[in-house]
Amino acid sequence: MTQRQIKAIQDCLKRACKDPSLLCDLEGCGPVAELETEFARICGTRFALAVSSGTAAIHTALLASRIGPGDEVIVTPYSWEQSVAPVLFTGATAVFADIDPHTLNLDPESVLSQTSPATRAILPVHLFGHPADMVRLEEIARQIGAILISDAAHALGATLKGRPIGSWGDVACFSLGRGKLVCGGEGGILVTDNEQIFERAVALTQHPERSRRIRGPGTELKALGLNYRIHPLAAVLALQDLKDMKRRLNHRKAVFEAFWEGLEKQDLLKSPAIIDGEDFAPYGIPITFSKREGRDKLVLSVQEKGVPLRCGPVRVPLHLRIGRGLPKTLSHNSHREGACPNAEKRCKGQELWALSALDMDGISHNEAYVMGRIIREQMEKVVKKCLR
Repeated sequence: MTQRQIKAIQDCLKRACKDPSLLCDLEGCGPVAELETEFARICGTRFALAVSSGTAAIHTALLASRIGPGDEVIVTPYSWEQSVAPVLFTGATAVFADIDPHTLNLDPESVLSQTSPATRAILPVHLFGHPADMVRLEEIARQIGAILISDAAHALGATLKGRPIGSWGDVACFSLGRGKLVCGGEGGILVTDNEQIFERAVALTQHPERSRRIRGPGTELKALGLNYRIHPLAAVLALQDLKDMKRRLNHRKAVFEAFWEGLEKQDLLKSPAIIDGEDFAPYGIPITFSKREGRDKLVLSVQEKGVPLRCGPVRVPLHLRIGRGLPKTLSHNSHREGACPNAEKRCKGQELWALSALDMDGISHNEAYVMGRIIREQMEKVVKKCLR
């Protein structure tokens, strides 16, 4: 926590003695409303809705888009399980398209090949802060009449073609969890320009009093919803972190550049490719190891030097985790080995992870450069051993 966050929480706790809405806000006012207004401004959207987590934001976006049983949602096999699990909890079928081996994000042509008459939504992830190819994905979504919902948990601060990443597609979902560019401890944000999706999202996740405040005091409410409200104190923490967002983003970019400067140009270790018009927001340092053997030896030798390089972070692609125990009505041909060869190849022997986003916040540019140099030196030693 920053000193600014600590002071804000102390002030709110004093106020909470007389104002219980600072501990439980049923109407979405106060700091919750301030946070939503600020996020909508940053993302360039009409609406923003604060919820309890990034996962809750994705689940809400799907439900508010009326995704349910019998529908198919195209997802990525290379991400965290929370990028896909919300699809299953709507009763829809998760259909996996492969990743582009260079960008690590969904390959639009693989997405197109997986479409069917049942496709209702496409759910890309802007992995490690790199925007997916939203230009092509928007074209595909329009072509097949599907909604485009993005998991932007890593990508706050990223832009594509000069537009904030949250302004692309129909809905974008952010996380306010640990390590995110803006942190509330816990929490998530859904942003959209679609008023109907927003109003359904409010009805599905908030106390009925909030819907009445939006629509009027005499509103008759028929829908039954969940409780996905954000805690007001999490909103307070996030609001204070927003004031430091640009500085933290610039620091992460500088750390990222210094790390790769230390590694220097070489053929064995690569960063995700940059697509046209992308200005990414570094979320950790993912690395592609392009040699057939030696990855584990490299990790061990680098760790001995005190650098936190490791295999991962995904390790097993999601389409190979999903099959066991899944009802037959939700199974799909993409839930098998060989369905997403690029993701499988990467997880088996190519993926490396040097620093988390939280790690990046805690080191200097020079320390990042030294880490890159150490990895480069150990890589050269490992390659020589493998050639003997």
